[in-house]
Amino acid sequence: MSSILVSKTAPNAFPTLQEAILSVDDCHTDTVTIHVDSGIYEEKVFIRKENIEIIGRDPETTIFRFGDGARKLREDGGNEYGTFNTAVILLAGKDITMKNITIENTAGPGAAAGQALALFCGADRASFFNCRFIGYQDTIFAGEASGQRAKKLMLPDYFLNSKVSTDYPLLRNYFKDCYISGDVDFIFGPNAVYFDHCTIFSRKRLSEACSYITAASTPLGQEFGLVFSHCSLEGDDEKETVYLGRPWRDYAKTAFLHCTMGPHIHPEGWHNWGKAKAEANLNYVEYANCGPGAVSSKRAPFSKQLTNPELEEYFSPENVLGGDDGWIPKP
Repeated sequence: MSSILVSKTAPNAFPTLQEAILSVDDCHTDTVTIHVDSGIYEEKVFIRKENIEIIGRDPETTIFRFGDGARKLREDGGNEYGTFNTAVILLAGKDITMKNITIENTAGPGAAAGQALALFCGADRASFFNCRFIGYQDTIFAGEASGQRAKKLMLPDYFLNSKVSTDYPLLRNYFKDCYISGDVDFIFGPNAVYFDHCTIFSRKRLSEACSYITAASTPLGQEFGLVFSHCSLEGDDEKETVYLGRPWRDYAKTAFLHCTMGPHIHPEGWHNWGKAKAEANLNYVEYANCGPGAVSSKRAPFSKQLTNPELEEYFSPENVLGGDDGWIPKP
């Protein structure tokens, strides 16, 4: 295992994470560990690698931030950036781990900036431990960085020319002990994602009447979508104005299990986004939640309250993320 240092002050260290990433060969097999010293790193980072571990000193002091929003005009003469060109950090490839880091999009609320990603997670077997993701609208996108979507991205040549694959039959992501903040659809996408003991913070919105935590776009036939286990749903938004989720695509799957839900959660819990077909095909489930926002008597009729104790095993990280290779994320 080799080790690299990123620091603003240490001698013989890379001053940016992007430079450290570019120093890593595409074809390595052992895990490369990149240690990031405390500091505020104002940079956009594009990572298309395998077997990379990025470790900050502390999420309070190791911070990556940038301020691109969807409404920003493109420098190449195109129109606006659009959602997926705004990420502070974009990941593609496989077996990427991040620890003790904050990723923040500073573009501001969506009413002015539009969508503004902190993280674009297009990598398989990507894990995040004790990290903070801060934004407003669309903070975390968990979805592919390949195919038609990639053609619309403004990607640097070193990313495009990488030998590392971006195509996987299933993209799996794991978040453990993380803090995620936003207001509208701030966790969204098609990947199979497990949020384990995370804090999900709904920020006070400035424009829309209600807020939404998730907007899953789970593909037809995929067994799992977004799974939240033992998470704390907090916020400074108004009472009963935040929905657990709405379907970006018709087969959206989202589950909240053993979560504590604050009073900001709307009694209906779930929104149909005006899609009758989605109501018939989506899978919105809850199990053994608690707190004032977990009261189920007024929940949307297209959602389900589950009771079978075998769900504990079914919704375990090993089952949700195992796939064909039996992946178990480890810190």
